[in-house]
Amino acid sequence: MLVLKQIFDFYIKSSLHVAFAIFSFVKVVELSLNISSNVFLEAAIFSGSVLGYTVLKYYEFWKYTKFSFNKNKFFLAITTVAFLTFLFCFFQLKFSFQIAFLQIFFLVVLYPFLRKFWFLKIAIVSFSVTFVVGYIPTLDTKMLFFYDTILQVKLFFLICALLIPFEIYDSQQDPLTLQTIPQKFGIQKTKYLGYMFLVVFCLFSLLLQYEILDFVIAIVIGLFIQFSSTKKNKYYTSFWVESIPVLWWLLVLIFS
Repeated sequence: MLVLKQIFDFYIKSSLHVAFAIFSFVKVVELSLNISSNVFLEAAIFSGSVLGYTVLKYYEFWKYTKFSFNKNKFFLAITTVAFLTFLFCFFQLKFSFQIAFLQIFFLVVLYPFLRKFWFLKIAIVSFSVTFVVGYIPTLDTKMLFFYDTILQVKLFFLICALLIPFEIYDSQQDPLTLQTIPQKFGIQKTKYLGYMFLVVFCLFSLLLQYEILDFVIAIVIGLFIQFSSTKKNKYYTSFWVESIPVLWWLLVLIFS
């Protein structure tokens, strides 16, 4: 059991789970807009998510802590494989995709500095994820502007809501100088904000297909927001909340 727990913890800490969640968003977008799969694009998004999220997550820790190769060798191995995979896939993509990845790369680089402004933290993360999962996959399609734009907007608000449990859980560890939303307005008002994001998401969902499934996912996220607290187990957010996009993908697969 101890070995299984170590493997499970490594799966989460190595950013593989969050990358799988982002990959699931991509699959939902492809199914929603009837877009053909692009293996190199999907692999680039998955490996790029592992790479980017790992660097952002451990940036502060590695910046102020003496780096130990032995303690981090497995994370370095995963990160290296992710980097090489992303690099290979990147050069297999069309120029328009490459430009889009470079654009989001610069925003990710700026994130550690911009996150100091409480009102930008959720917005930047939500925009970045929406850009990757909702905008980049549509670059090579001839979709009507209305449909892909509405999908991107509703994804933005869904991801904003999905981040609320993380904001609440992290508020106990975030420096007070960050003045995150829970620190500034309190946990209950933060939950109300999350519910508002879900209402906006549902309103936009009425304009596209899969409305019923969208409402199901909104209810699931709403329940996770409702039961969020600073005292929850770390797996509440790092595994269960991050599994919601996977659930959404499975539901769309089943009912499409």
